[in-house]
Amino acid sequence: MESIPNLDVALEKAQGLSERVYRAILQMLARGTLRRGSTLRIDLLAKSLDVSPTPVREALARLAGTGLVLHESRKGYTVAPPMNADQLAELMEARRLIEVGSIALASREGGPAFRDALAGALARQKAAVVAFHAGGTEAAAEREKLAWNVMEADLEFHQVIFDYTRNRFFGVMADALCGQLHRVRQSAERGVSDDMEALAEHQVILDAVMSGDREAAERAMHFHMDNVTKRSSADLPPNDPVEVVERDARQRSMNDKKS
Repeated sequence: MESIPNLDVALEKAQGLSERVYRAILQMLARGTLRRGSTLRIDLLAKSLDVSPTPVREALARLAGTGLVLHESRKGYTVAPPMNADQLAELMEARRLIEVGSIALASREGGPAFRDALAGALARQKAAVVAFHAGGTEAAAEREKLAWNVMEADLEFHQVIFDYTRNRFFGVMADALCGQLHRVRQSAERGVSDDMEALAEHQVILDAVMSGDREAAERAMHFHMDNVTKRSSADLPPNDPVEVVERDARQRSMNDKKS
């Protein structure tokens, strides 16, 4: 069946608009422009972004799948509360398994194209880190933009690895992880704080990939994930005492059922 040119163009424009709105709201969330726990009104977001409500609604539905926003019937969307230490531990346990598995698979399946793409991603990350640290006199908005570029470049390095696994399901898991990682940044007490460490650890991963040593690449990724966990834990606020009590009660209940 032949495509209809005008329809194809319209669909492409709609998809492009939807992606731009998604990215805009994602930046608002990651930068803290939209406060934790606040209600997200579709009409107000549409007005501020100068778009119709439809792409905003689509973006919020997509963000709800990442955990950055919450959705309740008849109540609409709200910004998710900050991630606590227990949630971070669960996230990083899952992320470690996925990231180490991904680097092993990408190293096996990716070939020269993967090595070139990963090297390019690291070069862009270096440029973003250098630009961030070279500044100091810019306005707050410009500093935020530079910090955002650093975070995006960090995530791009990992996204390249996911892409070259040649496994579509890693892409699905990567999307979910990306949202949760932005939530970690959103929950942190300070902004970009580990960019130099992450860059150095990414270099070790790239060196292992370039050498063709898949086991070394896996070890380097495991080491990186361990360090990310430690650094992120130091940045997060302590667990809410009420949440700790509720968690312990749930655990006791599960243990009682097993016994």
